[in-house]
Amino acid sequence: MNEELEAAAAAVSIAEPVSQEEPRSGEPGGEPCHYCATSDEDAVWSSPRWRALSRDWSPIPGGTLLISKAHVDTLSELSAEHQAEFGVIAAAIERAIMSLGQAARVHMYRWGDGCAHFHAHFIARPLGRPQFGWRNLPFLEKRFPSPGADELAKARSVVAASLAADLPA
Repeated sequence: MNEELEAAAAAVSIAEPVSQEEPRSGEPGGEPCHYCATSDEDAVWSSPRWRALSRDWSPIPGGTLLISKAHVDTLSELSAEHQAEFGVIAAAIERAIMSLGQAARVHMYRWGDGCAHFHAHFIARPLGRPQFGWRNLPFLEKRFPSPGADELAKARSVVAASLAADLPA
């Protein structure tokens, strides 16, 4: 599998550097920040400083997106208390996803090139699917066969209940 991804990566041409990058959403000159416009209505869990959403666009059950309610770009821009909460919440999300019994591991991703608003993705590496491991999961995630809307909704409910039991609101 790694050879296939390496071959695909090798086929991508590397563009010349640009003199100025386009602003991201949430940055001056960019589109408005869509995470600032998100409400707790669709959250699986929320607190005064954090919001956890189900990654409904993914076919992998239990995926969760954790978003800071403060509009900051990086973890280092958060207060020390906010940073400490992130660790506690991240551990609770990992436990919630693992409780589904379908994950070998939980991958956490934070890329800095999307929206200029701190957020992190938590995704189960499906049990028995080592080809989705390591750096392969973000590239292959959408190729995972969907277990169906009912199974995804059930996983969302389990994650929500686990977070509600594990974390203060």
